[in-house]
Amino acid sequence: MTERSRAYEDLPREHPFEPLRVEGELPPGLEGTLFRAGPATSGRFGLRYSHAFEGDGAVCATKLAGGAAFGAVRMVQSDGYREETEAGRLLYGFSAPWWRRMLNLARGKQKNTANTAALVWNDRLFALMEGATPVELERETLETIGETTLGNVVGRTFSAHPHVVGDRLINFGSRYGKQPGVDLYAWPKDSACRHLGFAPLPDNRMIHDFAVTERHAVFFASPVSIQLLRAILNIGPFERLVRWRPELGTEVVVVPLAAPERARRFTTEPFFQWHFINAFEDGEELVVDACVYPNFDSMGAIGVDGVELALPEYARCRINAARTSLRRETIGDAPVEFPSVLAEDEGRRSTDAFCLSMDHGRRALIRVDPERGVVDRFDYPEGAGPSEPIYVPSGPGGAGHLLTLVHDADSHTSALHVFDAQRLEGGPVARAHYDHHIPFTFHGRWAAA
Repeated sequence: MTERSRAYEDLPREHPFEPLRVEGELPPGLEGTLFRAGPATSGRFGLRYSHAFEGDGAVCATKLAGGAAFGAVRMVQSDGYREETEAGRLLYGFSAPWWRRMLNLARGKQKNTANTAALVWNDRLFALMEGATPVELERETLETIGETTLGNVVGRTFSAHPHVVGDRLINFGSRYGKQPGVDLYAWPKDSACRHLGFAPLPDNRMIHDFAVTERHAVFFASPVSIQLLRAILNIGPFERLVRWRPELGTEVVVVPLAAPERARRFTTEPFFQWHFINAFEDGEELVVDACVYPNFDSMGAIGVDGVELALPEYARCRINAARTSLRRETIGDAPVEFPSVLAEDEGRRSTDAFCLSMDHGRRALIRVDPERGVVDRFDYPEGAGPSEPIYVPSGPGGAGHLLTLVHDADSHTSALHVFDAQRLEGGPVARAHYDHHIPFTFHGRWAAA
């Protein structure tokens, strides 16, 4: 029998920046703020959400400055969340009354949960989910500014997995319906966001993440089919909005960033991935690293304990779009998820990737060399739940640091753990402790001071 993880329990309180208790010594020069986002409610007004993905988002900020640490956390006050707060009842989602769901459908309204990723770009802070537009927040207070289309550029959706390659951010937004596909966006440093073009897909598939090189975007459209009628009519539970259909295979879509209309696609064996590790161009080939599962069982394991499922492998995929071929090999033997590479290495060949490794309830941080497999790791004790590790450079010639927000089940509190990125085995060099737990966060960004 499965139970909801304590790490996903509701946020106990919101607060501005407060001093955190520091254990150990924060590295000199490591100054900035780690922003993270995740679902911070398991339900509201006495009703429980059917899946963690329905939870209302919160953004947590851990600031490191002058050897001290400060923490803040706020709920994202999207239009839908505020409406429900004022009404004192659920107005959106599968737990709302049927008549209300039909009214939302007629009015074309939904709640933006903003519960998947925090993005810092061009000195602005956003909370993202994959099925809506960005929600902008004030960086110093985390107060919600509001939902935005970035100057009437973004359509209905802006993915929670943008990638920064060189001096521009690349992202996509999914379109569903009679003409399914993805809109591609480019947002250069110190400039305005613009729409690059549209790449069609064969049918309505769930696209969670993608890979980007300097010249291409790559999508693995796994055979996870969106049950469009259920989604339109808000017929739950959440998990039944999507269906694993291995007979469809995985559609590989290679999109030139300079000409999205010239996308090439072909079908290969069925597999699934939530997250990509990195990608780069190698002659005629595109090399794409991803956390690959054999099926979609992981959907039902999010936010619950005690689920046995096939674990994701570090897969290196060599794609030749002209020959419509994909060759896949496994790197190492450790399960991998929530990967991170040095920001400057995105879209280029990298020597290190940092990941969570999860096996039989135990979690570890690992450093993977794509040529040699796992070269360093730190194993957490049972009951400790690290989140996505973020690799932070330490300056010219420095090895850098790895940051992860960790939930401790025994004390039911959270702490930011700081590692020397090249010496994970030695454990955290410092911990900055909150006096309460931060509900599990999915994705975040580091902003240097």
